[in-house]
Amino acid sequence: MAYKDVILKYLSHISPKEIAEFVGVNAEIVESLSEEIKDIRIADLHADFVLRANEKILHVEFQQEMKRDDLNRFYVYNALLTREFDRPINTYIIYLGSSKIPEQKIIGEMVRFEPALIRISEMDAKAVLEKAKSGNGNIIAMALMPLMKNCQENDVVNLIDAEATMKISEGLKTDILTSTLLMSSTVYGKEFVKELRRRLIEMYDVDIFEEDRQKLLEQFEKERQKFEKEKQELLEKGKTEGKIEGKIEMLRESVSILLFSKFKDSYTIQMKNAVNKAEENALNYITAHIFDISLDDVKKILFIS
Repeated sequence: MAYKDVILKYLSHISPKEIAEFVGVNAEIVESLSEEIKDIRIADLHADFVLRANEKILHVEFQQEMKRDDLNRFYVYNALLTREFDRPINTYIIYLGSSKIPEQKIIGEMVRFEPALIRISEMDAKAVLEKAKSGNGNIIAMALMPLMKNCQENDVVNLIDAEATMKISEGLKTDILTSTLLMSSTVYGKEFVKELRRRLIEMYDVDIFEEDRQKLLEQFEKERQKFEKEKQELLEKGKTEGKIEGKIEMLRESVSILLFSKFKDSYTIQMKNAVNKAEENALNYITAHIFDISLDDVKKILFIS
């Protein structure tokens, strides 16, 4: 799983102040500069976060791994930001991986670029948990706690309890809990994470997929009616032409319905969108490996030949 993608997806709209505090910069006012820097995004050069904290400009990158060219890209982007804002730029690399990597720096006769490197695997999970329990936890730190040293299953249980009772918006709370659970799933077993979700629902009446499932139910009902209409039209056409031509859209919809019926507690809109783009060979793989039936069997059920 791409830890970086998870963090950016679920925590992209958190307060910039939380990000600044996580990298050790405390300021009264912190703002995102995404609109101001959109014109300098070229080719593969872009930043995860660029913030203004008082008079400082912060360039923050989340990295699951450090490839050979990553540091060079950050160096070039740092230079572009320096030109844009006409001041030194502070670059921070938040390293999410567990592999050992050397200090990240570029040093020559005419240049020195040495961004701050924050290694999540070396951070103290106990300290993060204590702050979370006191109500003063940093959201980024909490989401990443399962990746930190000395983090045990019981610590994650306590963290989930603290997150579930935070006095914040339900949307942000859901994002934090989702991120924590997804991070936990990369470290601990599936049954443990499943138990965490059950605990959220039973103890705190918090279901991180409830909104997605409700949207899916409404979407499925609309599409079911459309599906039935199209199926009837195909049947009528088959009576006159002697055959019914297959439609990939109907196959995708039927496979999606099968998946939803089997995985109600975790089937999300993102998963459904992926099925809606799947080609026939991918649909065949899903039906064969999850439901132990072939796509041809599904076609027969739908009267598609």
